Amino acid sequence: MSGVSIVIPVGDADDRLDAQLAALATSTGLSGTDIDVVLAANRSVAPVARAASAAVWPAEWSVRVVDATDVAGPSHARNTGWRATRGDVVLFCDADDLVHPGWASTMARAARRHGICGGRLSYDVLNPAGLALRVTASRDALPRKFGHLPYTPSCSLAMRRELLEATGGFDETMQCGEDIDLCWRAAHEGASIVFVRDAVVEYRLRASARAAFRQAVRYATDDAALLRAHRSAGARWTLGDSVREWAAAAKSVAFVFAGLEARITAASRLGSCCGRVVGSIRHRILAL
Repeated sequence: MSGVSIVIPVGDADDRLDAQLAALATSTGLSGTDIDVVLAANRSVAPVARAASAAVWPAEWSVRVVDATDVAGPSHARNTGWRATRGDVVLFCDADDLVHPGWASTMARAARRHGICGGRLSYDVLNPAGLALRVTASRDALPRKFGHLPYTPSCSLAMRRELLEATGGFDETMQCGEDIDLCWRAAHEGASIVFVRDAVVEYRLRASARAAFRQAVRYATDDAALLRAHRSAGARWTLGDSVREWAAAAKSVAFVFAGLEARITAASRLGSCCGRVVGSIRHRILAL
């Protein structure tokens, strides 16, 4: 088994998916490589199939849509997707972002060498300039969480198949943070994740304060489950961390009248604080 497989979990098929597929289809550096693209449809198969058919793909690529509608959630969609692939290296990206032309080939090379890798995120193309300047995650290095190991978000993740199989893939009990969990479990298998600066993905941030708040609440709620699962391996959340996060949220709320970007930032930080409260109660661990 050899080649590169690219998995995209898809909820709604829309213009953003069309743009991502068009970007992926213009990938460079893959000549002579067996390319297998799998779109895992998590809500409805027919619209995703139409989008895949409408894209203009290189003639030698295999492009398929698989049905992942039996269980809601991106973890299940990604697992269904990668288990349907055939490449020795599996790449993951999201349906609403934009990969740069060299992303796939650069990620595949790094994954073959290191086992697991994450690419660089850029926020400049798909977001307002003022908002893009406020976000730094994965710009210059892989992020860390809970004072623990580095990880990469699943919008720009590549792994060797053997490592995916050893870890079992994404934890489908987690609605958010499943990519962090997977990276940390890969580390437990002995893999050292690397940052691939030249593999760039244009990341789409939430465009409204309400959407940013809801996303932050979801992510932070499952942070508690993540902390609980990896506390024995060194993940930590201290009182000082809580004080700093709540202080940052309070400061950002004071500037909500400075414009849309400021309101989105405040909503995201406040949502994280609220989500940690919910997660601490739900998962019975102090992660406030």
